[in-house]
Amino acid sequence: MFEPLNCIALRTVKYNDRHSILTAYSRQHGRVAMLVPAGSTRLATRLRALSMPLGRFDCVAEFKPGRDILSVRDVRSAGETPGASPLKAAISLFVADLLASLLREPQQDELLYDFITFTVERLVGASLAETANFHICFMMRLQHFLGIEPDWSTFTEWGVFDMADGIFRSTPPLHGRFLPSGEAEAAYRLRRMNFRTAHLFKFSRADRNVILDRLIQYYQIHFPGLGSISSLSVLRSLFDF
Repeated sequence: MFEPLNCIALRTVKYNDRHSILTAYSRQHGRVAMLVPAGSTRLATRLRALSMPLGRFDCVAEFKPGRDILSVRDVRSAGETPGASPLKAAISLFVADLLASLLREPQQDELLYDFITFTVERLVGASLAETANFHICFMMRLQHFLGIEPDWSTFTEWGVFDMADGIFRSTPPLHGRFLPSGEAEAAYRLRRMNFRTAHLFKFSRADRNVILDRLIQYYQIHFPGLGSISSLSVLRSLFDF
């Protein structure tokens, strides 16, 4: 059965000398895997350009019973790819890596797809100042769509943030996975960050790296299979402004 798909590229790995496997997130089926040509042919070169991290494309996919990897045809661009600059390319790679690690199931979620599409569009049009906190803002906003957004209403001054339960407490939990009061208050302030206001939050590179570490830790607690993100090291060396 053939079906049109709207997709966002996440990750490509080599399958053999002739083909690669492209992992994408689709509006219709969630995570999908596609067999795409490799090599230096005109078609392979064109598809590589369309399947860069966070590249948006439409295609027609063939679904066969018992087969997880889709064959695709009529692949065409559905929007500009944000990797036009080294900074945006680094953010795109990190966001795509994170999503590929988190979104494991072929499950439709149109709200999440629309949020990722909106994220890509914002990154394409972002100024230099707006890129500095972009990855932090994305991780803060993504929590809502994954069902792990903290209960901000439980915040109390001088309290701690229980990372396992996603709530603020007056005393540290016994399991030890919490943010102390200073970091808990900083996390509470970050709740106001969105793509329009992210550039108003002024951080040093060291500050951003600490925030990024805490966010990764929070995601790993709620998604134990997340593991390490290979592109994270690139982000740590960027945005010293």
